[in-house]
Amino acid sequence: MFPVHHIQKHPITRICTNTVKVKVKKILKFFIFSLLLLSIAALLFVYIEYRNSNKPNKDIHKADNINWVETEQGYIHIRTFGQNKNRDSTSLVFVIHGDAPFNKPGYQNIMAEKIASGTKNTVAVAILRPGYTDPQDHTSNGIRGLTTGDNYTPEVIEAVSEVIEKLKKKYNPSRTLVIGHSGGAAITGNLIGLKPGLTDVAVLVSCPCDVAAWRAHMRNKQPLNPFWYLNVKSISPVEVVKNIGRDTEIMVISGENDKITPLKFSRKYYEALTTSGLKASFISLPDEGHEILLNSAVTEHIKSSIHPPQ
Repeated sequence: MFPVHHIQKHPITRICTNTVKVKVKKILKFFIFSLLLLSIAALLFVYIEYRNSNKPNKDIHKADNINWVETEQGYIHIRTFGQNKNRDSTSLVFVIHGDAPFNKPGYQNIMAEKIASGTKNTVAVAILRPGYTDPQDHTSNGIRGLTTGDNYTPEVIEAVSEVIEKLKKKYNPSRTLVIGHSGGAAITGNLIGLKPGLTDVAVLVSCPCDVAAWRAHMRNKQPLNPFWYLNVKSISPVEVVKNIGRDTEIMVISGENDKITPLKFSRKYYEALTTSGLKASFISLPDEGHEILLNSAVTEHIKSSIHPPQ
């Protein structure tokens, strides 16, 4: 029999091992504590959003279809630019902003004004999405959501489509366009998929057109953000392509360096459109990122769709 020798750890080795264990425990505790804080913040945000949603707008005087439009879900704020001096050839353009998680969206107004001032016989209308507040503190009725692709819902689509329908009756346009950026592009894709014939042209800029895949992308980018793990009732534009009217013209625009809604989501939507035999074009902008709605190239592409050459 060979003698059995028990190898004992050197005291320094034991100290180092214990030190590592203590550090690992501290890191785990910090990680768990951080997740707990984020979860509490998420619940608090949801509560505040629920409490504040659908509050009556104190600054509403009347639904004049110039600044406010009344829908089944309440009042939606709009900004109207341009005039329809020639009712027989007026183009009506709508601009829908994105999810705007960190600010009050106002760039839809800038785009609408640019379009109206640079194009003849055009009325351009900026739509403030349900639940959102603009820089002037006008608030549209409805639920804003958590800005994680969770409010491209049937209720939001219905409210926006009511705005468009009422203003089409007001202006009797010869041509209608709907332009959406980011989350607004998803809403635009849903509008043409769920409301065939609502618009002649749809322009989708920086679109998260495959909502489930896009949310998975954002979850990978922000793994500690609990909002991306919540189930949503949003409709995905790629899922309603088959319902789009055959005469609708669709323009899909994406920046090649977009890290928020990567080009692949817009391309997938475009490929679904062409596979269905729809009138679609795809434009990729080199060296451009996500915030491209006010880009001069995008503006020119849109203007060319308002009064296309005969």
